[in-house]
Order: sequence, then C-alpha cells, then structure tokens
Amino acid sequence: MKHSRMARREFLAGLGRAVGGSVMLRSMLAMGIATSASGCGSSSAAPTAPGPGGGTPPPTARPASPRPGDWPANIGAGRSVVILGGGVAGMVSAIELSRLGYSCTILEARDSAGGRVRTLRSGDVALETDSVQTCQFDIDDELYFNAGPSRIAQHHEFLLGYCREFGVPLETFTNDNRGAWLHSPRAFAGQPQPARRVLSDTRGGIAALLSTAINQNALDAELTAADKANILAMLRQYGDLDVAGRYQGSYRAGFPGQQDVGSRQRGELLPARELQELASEFFWELRLSFSQGFEQQPVMLQPVGGMDRIAAALAAQTAGDTVLGAVVTEIRKTASGARVVYTDSGGSPTSIEADYCLVSIPATVLAGMANDFSTAHRSEIAGFNYTSAVRVAFQSRRFWEEDHSIYGGITWTDQDITQIWYPNSAFQSPNGILIGAYIFDGPAGDRFTGFSPQQRLDTTLSQATGVHPELAGEARHGISVAWDKVPFQLGGWGTSTPVTLLQPDDNIFFAGEHLSILQGWQEGAILSAYHAIDAIVERGLAP
Repeated sequence: MKHSRMARREFLAGLGRAVGGSVMLRSMLAMGIATSASGCGSSSAAPTAPGPGGGTPPPTARPASPRPGDWPANIGAGRSVVILGGGVAGMVSAIELSRLGYSCTILEARDSAGGRVRTLRSGDVALETDSVQTCQFDIDDELYFNAGPSRIAQHHEFLLGYCREFGVPLETFTNDNRGAWLHSPRAFAGQPQPARRVLSDTRGGIAALLSTAINQNALDAELTAADKANILAMLRQYGDLDVAGRYQGSYRAGFPGQQDVGSRQRGELLPARELQELASEFFWELRLSFSQGFEQQPVMLQPVGGMDRIAAALAAQTAGDTVLGAVVTEIRKTASGARVVYTDSGGSPTSIEADYCLVSIPATVLAGMANDFSTAHRSEIAGFNYTSAVRVAFQSRRFWEEDHSIYGGITWTDQDITQIWYPNSAFQSPNGILIGAYIFDGPAGDRFTGFSPQQRLDTTLSQATGVHPELAGEARHGISVAWDKVPFQLGGWGTSTPVTLLQPDDNIFFAGEHLSILQGWQEGAILSAYHAIDAIVERGLAP
C-alpha cells in the first residue's frame, strides 16, 4: 500500500523519468527547489564563479562563531592587541576586544577606516594603482555610489545589531524587481523582456508540462490518486493554468506595452511564450532563481545615505584606538607576542609591539609584506584567490522611473556589463545614480579591470544603451571602480577555501571576510572577527 506522503526525492526522480533530467533540473530551478549557483554568499552571483544564490558549504568548512559575550568582562585586562586593517573585521574586533578589557590599536593604511566599504560622492577621489578619478556627481545627499558592499540580507543579524546599537537607519534594498528586465542581443530581437513576463511564462510552461505528465499517468508509480489531485490543484495555482491544465498566458505577466509609460494596453493578456523558447541557457545564466538564494532573498536592506554610514558608525567607536595612514611593512614574531613595523602618515618608519596581532588585511596585500609566518600560512596567503569585480556608475535623469516604471532592482544582460542597478531610494527625484555595469569575475571582470577608466565608461555605455537607449543622451559624470586595482585591497572578495589561516600562527591571528562562511559580505567579516576574538581569549587562558 502506498503512503499518502512521499519524499520529495522520490517525486523528483519520477518526474525525471517522465520528462527527462534536463527539464527536471530547469523545473527545479524555476520552482525554487534547486539553484544553479553554488558556494557561499558573495555579494553577487557570477556564472563562472561561486555566488550567493547557492547552497551553504558544510558547517565544518569555515566557522561561524556566536558573538563573543560568554567571556568575563575584564578577561583581557593587561593584554594588548595590534589590529592590522581598519575594515569591518578590524573595527569589530577592536570594539569587542576592548569590551573584554584588551588594549587595542588599529593600524589602517588609508586616511579613513572602512576597508572595502566605500561610498563615493561629489568631490571624492577614486584612486587605483594606475589611475585617479574624481567623482563629479552633483552635490546631493542622494547622489552617491556604493563602490563596495551595497546590500544587507535580513538575516545578517550581527551587522544589523551594530546598526541598531550605533543608530544607523536602514531602508529597503530592492534586490528582486519583477518590473526590471532581462536582456540578450540574441534573444527576442534584442528587446529587453520584463522579468515578470519571463517568470510567469516559465512557471506556466513548467506547471503545464508537469500537469500533462500527471494526467498521462506518467507518475502513477510515485503518486496516489489523492496526491495527483492535490498536485494538479497546486499546479493550476502555481502556473495560472486553465481548467484543462494548459497555460495560455496570465495577467501575472503584465500587458502589451508594459515597458513604456503611456503605451500600455491594460486588460489585454500577452501571448504566452513557449517553454522551449524560454528554457535557453541565456535565461538560466541570468539567474531566474537568483533571489531564491538564501543570501539574496527579499527583504534586503541598505543604510540610508550610503553604505559607508555603517563604517562611519564603527569608526566613531574605535577612533581613539585607530592610527590612520599607517602602512604596514613588516609583521614579526617576538618571544611574548608580535611586532609590527609601519610607515606613519608623515612617512616615518615606526613600530609597535603587542601581546597579540590580529591581521585583517586582504591576502592579496598581505602577500607582499615581510613577515615571520609559518610556511603553511605563507603558502595559503600567496595562493588565495579573489574576484576581479568592477562597477561603473553614472548620474542620470530617472528615465527608468519616468519612462518605464522601474523603481529599484536589477536588470540582467548577458553582455559583459552583466547587471544594471537602479537606485533604491529618493524615488521620483529628478536625478539618480545608475550602476550601468556590475561585473563579478571571470573574463569579463578581467577585461574591464584591464580597461582605463574612460574605456570602462565607453564600453559600459555601448552595451547598456542596447538595454536603455536613453543612456546615450542622459548619462553623465561617469565613474568606475575595479577592485583588483584599489590600493590596500587588490581584489573583490575571497573565493578560496581557507584552511591554515583559520588557525593562529603563534600569537598572530587572522580575520576578514575571506576567512568566513559568508565571503564577500560584511556579516562574514564580523563572523571572522568573532572567531579570531575567541581564539585570542583561549590563547590567553592556555597554560
């Protein structure tokens, strides 16, 4: 006798036999049962690299420590820590270690703390290893460009906790907008397609396919009569099928002319696209399941006024312990701790000794410093990989809102520029900052990194005007950032799996987003800091 409930694995296996493995995979993708990306949460998903839409790595891969707090308040009294790098990991480490009684000093090479968390406004300078750009945006609090982290997942509880504690106001980041577009020059005569239409027709086509398989008794070995009735009812709702189980279009897809204000034919259904037409590699590469990933699910958040509001709030807590303009040149072990040699803001060499050294500098930068690290630590640092991410932004009239009713969110294209981001605040203002390209890695990232700033602007406009022709006349004050070329950063976010760097090297400890289960996220930097803090306390307790 069959059980009325069956394992999802058995159901999918039956579907695979009935309609074929490829269709089954695409069905799973569209329904959110599976995801095409893998790996842990970087700040965007790239077709050629692990991204945030995917499954979580094994819990043992990288530690996710709870927030320090079980230690006695003054357990670090009389002990000192020198922290290298004033990014999120370094500042959080200083805040929490100070609460435990440690004396902390942060050495930050730049003239302000924040690490990768950078927001560019009018007059700001974007310095790269081979170029200098000055931001020319109009002076306006809402005209800013997040040239680093840009969004916060709702379950990044520790980062959100600091925002609450230090009074950083938040607003919604529109990560998934069904009114944004999907685009390829090779599909649908090069015309961008509203995401709602692609999603609705894909769901409808898959639901109709599965409904047909059930009605043709192809899944009788897996389904009871009650199962079949329940699933068919669910599919009718899921895919907006008619009573015969067919998909013939849906109001969910919108209506003719929906892309353009003033040309809409409300009340008229769009013709349904065939599933075969939609189930092309292009659409799946553009992440129809992108927002299903745990790190990318709505609701997402951003600080009001720019991501650097968080860095500023953390920096205010650590200002008395931070030395700016301190360029580290050597990291050495001593009999009782560590000694760090650095050049101060005036160009003079100096040094500091401490009981412990916590290194939160990116591996790409750390590899060029003289040090006493173990052979294993040196090897992992030298081989650590980072993304070659690039962003390009412009100021523009908000034509996407006025002409196309796109309010926030992301448009995807299979051109090198990959993504176009619309601003998520100050809706219906005259101007906004449009991110015309966000490239995460791979050949496109390498190409754009190799371009001069002007070449990035020109190439972005050339490709983006295929999506938004208005940009040819509307875009101005362009500026770009290539993470690989940012001094004291030299990379986007870590993609290697850390092993040795999770362990201290005598009294030298390591932290940073690259060492966390959430690579590329500020929450990951915080988790890595907590892991290092626990290790420092435990080292002090060791006999």
